[in-house]
Amino acid sequence: MIAVTGASGHLGQWVVADLLSRGHDVLCVARRPLAKPTIAGVDWRAAVRTLACDLSAHDGLAALRALLPSLRAVVHLAAQVPAETARNADADADETIHTNAIGTARLLALLAEAPRLETIVYASTFEVYGPVVRLPIDELHPTEPTNYYGASKLVGEKYLRLFENDRKMPCSSLRLPAIYGPGDTIKRAIGNFVRAAAEGAEIRIQGDGSDLRDLVYAGDAARAFSLCVEKRASGAFNVASGRGISIREMADAAERLARGSTRIVVSERMKPRVDYVLDIDRAKSVLGWSPAVSLDDGVRAQLAWVRTLTRDLA
Repeated sequence: MIAVTGASGHLGQWVVADLLSRGHDVLCVARRPLAKPTIAGVDWRAAVRTLACDLSAHDGLAALRALLPSLRAVVHLAAQVPAETARNADADADETIHTNAIGTARLLALLAEAPRLETIVYASTFEVYGPVVRLPIDELHPTEPTNYYGASKLVGEKYLRLFENDRKMPCSSLRLPAIYGPGDTIKRAIGNFVRAAAEGAEIRIQGDGSDLRDLVYAGDAARAFSLCVEKRASGAFNVASGRGISIREMADAAERLARGSTRIVVSERMKPRVDYVLDIDRAKSVLGWSPAVSLDDGVRAQLAWVRTLTRDLA
């Protein structure tokens, strides 16, 4: 059985769907676990087991202990993700360290007792890198996070590496950029543009929109987690588009696919240009993974999902 923590979240529902499509038995672990997906378009092809756990609570993992003998792998997605990951609010410092760092350490301490466990796959973030030293950013790039979220996820990576070395068990960390597609609610460029397009509002960008970003479609990201489980992969992997996608390109896709219901409005640049592009060669060579969903197809799916939500609220 494969346990997926954070299985009720955006990425979690996609990961469960991908694991089930490959014939795996899945245990959905979350504060409020789901027996079926809530994101339209995500298909769980088989029944799942569920378990209510709260990693941030001192004894929140007690219920998992009885199931340790059944665990073959764990995909650890549960995390505190601020509404805006780049900000540094005091509340974010407290919540991210308790859930993402201490919660991960507690989970690993418990999993050390799992007799059949073969691998752990951890959801990390490109935010662990911090200021860009070179492009594209590979896994050997310096890690100097500039926000609480990135710092807390890097601590989780470090604990996982200690677990791997101590237990002689292959463990992997997937460093993810913005994850988009149906279910995405985070406030960032791609999601903001799609929501504006769905509502018929203006899509606003600063400057010429030439700043480069990296993205990954939720279904593509989920497939990388499944591959890490099946290959018992070790180490860090960038999981992204592997190419620079400009802010303007994202806005153009949302405008084009909205079919005339919105327009792009350009305002004066307020911040210096910053580019983020991840090198995905390691994921390609070790996992055999590469993104399959184009930007247009991903935006089209997310736009349709947001419009469904809008209709439901009408």
